Amino acid sequence: MNNKEKGSFLPFSLFVTILNLMKFFYLLIYLSLSLIITSCGEAAGDGEGSDGVSVSSHRIFVSSSTHTGNLGGTSGADSICKNLASQAGLVRTYSAIISDNTNSAKNERLVFSGAIYTVDASGQQNLVANSGSALWNTDSTDLLNEVNLDENGNIVNDNVWGGTGSDGGSLNTNCSNWTSSLISESGFSGQSSSATSQWIEAIPKNCNETLRIYCVSQ
Repeated sequence: MNNKEKGSFLPFSLFVTILNLMKFFYLLIYLSLSLIITSCGEAAGDGEGSDGVSVSSHRIFVSSSTHTGNLGGTSGADSICKNLASQAGLVRTYSAIISDNTNSAKNERLVFSGAIYTVDASGQQNLVANSGSALWNTDSTDLLNEVNLDENGNIVNDNVWGGTGSDGGSLNTNCSNWTSSLISESGFSGQSSSATSQWIEAIPKNCNETLRIYCVSQ
């Protein structure tokens, strides 16, 4: 009788062990899938890889650095934006909101759809405009919020090179197409503390002065 009981006890114990192992492996699989789903959700939304805004939206900032009117042309201004964004851990491609005698900001640099936001240091979004075209004051419509946060989310209220009118067109006052730092030449600037048309078209500044630039993701 004892031998029969022992014989039936061992297989049952082994069965329980196998069952527990299966539960453990199922738990590992569940946890792994949960992590994958969570990571994918963050990448598609406001998480890592989207620079603090959704995939269909854009981020805008005013540069933390200041520069004379010799930006190295519009391509040099773009390089400044790209470098600042990279240093701040942003992953999208950024271009300067700037115009020269040939290209306007409206027609060459902000031809995308999607809302535009600044993002502060805590990750809080601030809606600036509902689209690229909504930035331009063609119908006396102001910005929804100032563009006064830099690439790190810090507040910056300062003058900003642009050479751009409130309608997005070129003012042709641009420090010789952003290649001059001479006091005898000038470039039109905006003011990052303003949500009116003066955010982009405020006053001309001598090209030897050091101002900031606006950058926006493409």
